[in-house]
Amino acid sequence: MNERLNRRISAVVGVFLVLAAGAIVVLGGGLVETAVLLVQVTLMGVAGVCDIVAATDTRLTARWAWYRWNGLGNILLGLSLPLGFVGSGTGLLFVVVVSIGGLSLGLMGIDMLVYHGTYTRDERLGRNGT
Repeated sequence: MNERLNRRISAVVGVFLVLAAGAIVVLGGGLVETAVLLVQVTLMGVAGVCDIVAATDTRLTARWAWYRWNGLGNILLGLSLPLGFVGSGTGLLFVVVVSIGGLSLGLMGIDMLVYHGTYTRDERLGRNGT
C-alpha cells in the first residue's frame, strides 16, 4: 500500500472512532459513569484523534511522522478494546480473546511508533519520502 492510501484509511478510522466515542458519551445514558468504561471511551477517542492527525499534513506530522501518529492510535485502541468487557459478565475466555486482539493491535502500533514499521511492512517507513 502506498502512503496516500494508508493515510486515507487512517482518516476514515479516526473519524469513526471519534464519532463512536462521542456517540457513547452523548447517547450512552450514564454508560461512562463506570471508571473502566470512561477510560475505554477516552482511549478510543484519543486514538481517533491520533489517526486523524496521521491523515493530515500539519505541524504535528512535520514534527512526528504520520505513521508514528498512526502507531500511537493503534496502541491506544488496542488498550481500549478489552476494557469494555472487563467485569461485564461475558466470561473470562471472551475477555482473553479480545485482549489478544488488543495486544496484537498494540504490538503493530509499537512497530509503527518505535521501529518505523520495520516488522509489519516490507521495509522501514520514513525512507524515500514516506
